[in-house]
Amino acid sequence: MNILDELKQRNVINNITNEKKLEEFINSKPAVYVGVDPSFRSMHLGNYYTLITLIRLAKNGFKPFVLIGGATGLIGDPSGKKAERKIQPIEVIQDNAKHLTNQIKNLFDCEIVNNYDFYKDLNILTFFRDAGKLINVNYLLEKDIIKSRLETGISYAEFSYNLIQGYDFLKMYRDHNVWMQIGGSDQWGNITTGIEMIRKTLGDDNNALGLTINLLTKEDGTKFGKSEKGAIYLDKEVTSCYQMYQFLVNQSDKDVKKLLLALTFYSVDEINEIIKVHNENPSKFYAQKKLAYAIVKDIHGENEAKKCEEISQKLFSEEITTIEKEDLYNALLGVPTIEVENEINVIDLLVESKISTSKSNARNLISSKSVSINSQPVTDFSFMVKKTDSINNKFSYLKKGKKNFFLIKWK
Repeated sequence: MNILDELKQRNVINNITNEKKLEEFINSKPAVYVGVDPSFRSMHLGNYYTLITLIRLAKNGFKPFVLIGGATGLIGDPSGKKAERKIQPIEVIQDNAKHLTNQIKNLFDCEIVNNYDFYKDLNILTFFRDAGKLINVNYLLEKDIIKSRLETGISYAEFSYNLIQGYDFLKMYRDHNVWMQIGGSDQWGNITTGIEMIRKTLGDDNNALGLTINLLTKEDGTKFGKSEKGAIYLDKEVTSCYQMYQFLVNQSDKDVKKLLLALTFYSVDEINEIIKVHNENPSKFYAQKKLAYAIVKDIHGENEAKKCEEISQKLFSEEITTIEKEDLYNALLGVPTIEVENEINVIDLLVESKISTSKSNARNLISSKSVSINSQPVTDFSFMVKKTDSINNKFSYLKKGKKNFFLIKWK
């Protein structure tokens, strides 16, 4: 199976600018790139989807480049946005770019360029002559990313974003022999502007093409990669390995095959076998566990994946007390959190934190032995939850029933 057939089977491809050029691209195996926006210090799982597509191409012999938008990040991509992005200080963007560079280097071997280097010494008049003269305003006004903002308003800076990203592609094509740019489906307008610049500069006989990938969504239509507490980031200082693991384990049966195809290196045949085994007993979450283990392993290493798997098994068993205290705390960061300053009666805690709907409901939970604090069953209505009984003088955990955990953070 060639890489194009594999991407189709994985339902990755959204659109291709030129099928004929793509065939030549696959035969020649030149360079390809994706762009990364340094609006934050870490990529999230949504970004990882684009990156893993680049990694698949790299594994098939194509030279991979990642372009970090140190310049475009100072403006903000209007794609998919209903209003102007908030401008971030240049120091923040540059610091984010450094973090992203290190993160990408740790994930796989590729060439990394920063488009800030393209523009930092470029005279604005030179840019307008070399890039601005290539693209007609009417052409830009037809772009969905700009057209959709005309009623609400768009600044000249964000209006120009499309021009700058297009010039990025021209630079990558001329300077690094990069034939193809990959991006999310919302990047189609930016990619085609780059191809138009290449055509007008170098003629029709060029090799430039673009490929966009399908938006990765959940069954309810929302973007994949966000939990109730926000995006799932690849930096474990922002999102712990266990939070990532648990987020993936909790994906629905309807979504899990799509996620295995898009985000793991299991072959298509292996994924079909995983789903077959899973369907024999869906309550065991076999496919979700395979998904979570594979992604955490690929991002954070096998030791972290094994640790997450072990914590997950122990968390819902009597072995919870054997989990290392810091690992336990990190594992509980993804559950509902209650901040407590002073000791509090357990019934008041249950009601104030909305774990119980009323005091009578709280008493019923305690009477039925459905509440425990730090794995100790609570049977007394007058039980006081105290910081002196906490773990590392930092946190406690409350369990309601068999599976509902709540993290108690002590101020």
